[in-house]
Amino acid sequence: MARRLKVMMSEQLLQRLDDAGDLLLVDFSGLNSHQDFEIRTELRSEGLSVNVVKNSILKRVMTDKGTEFPEETYLGPLALILGDTDAITASKSIATWRRKNRKKMPLKGGVFEGEILGPAEAEKLTKMLSVEETRAAVVSAIAGPLTGLVAITQNLLTGIPGVLQAIADKKNEEGE
Repeated sequence: MARRLKVMMSEQLLQRLDDAGDLLLVDFSGLNSHQDFEIRTELRSEGLSVNVVKNSILKRVMTDKGTEFPEETYLGPLALILGDTDAITASKSIATWRRKNRKKMPLKGGVFEGEILGPAEAEKLTKMLSVEETRAAVVSAIAGPLTGLVAITQNLLTGIPGVLQAIADKKNEEGE
């Protein structure tokens, strides 16, 4: 590959990595063309892109960026998964796809919120709650008691006129 082309690829990859926060590295070996198309389509629908990058270029760019993975990460064909969503969502998408396709595409590492992850840590992401799931849990934990408070307050407010009417009716009966 011509040096100028490698430099251009490195610059483009560095720009994409700067734009994306989290990323995952997966072993892309053993996929046939149908599986390749299927995973790319599925991940693209979730705002993620799959980029197969030459290992030497990826290693150089990562080193320049200050993100150094262990040497064994760069063994075999790698695909770089990055996009608009966080690494947890991406890892869950990959894990779902792997369950359907007999454990192909193992995670080899990643970067999550600036922390470098090895294969074991990247696999743990598949079991974590995503940012959206965490937000939903927090909102429901806050909304539950507030909904009860609103119901109690509403019952008090609707009950007061009834009590006042009952008192007025009783006084009218006693007064007559």
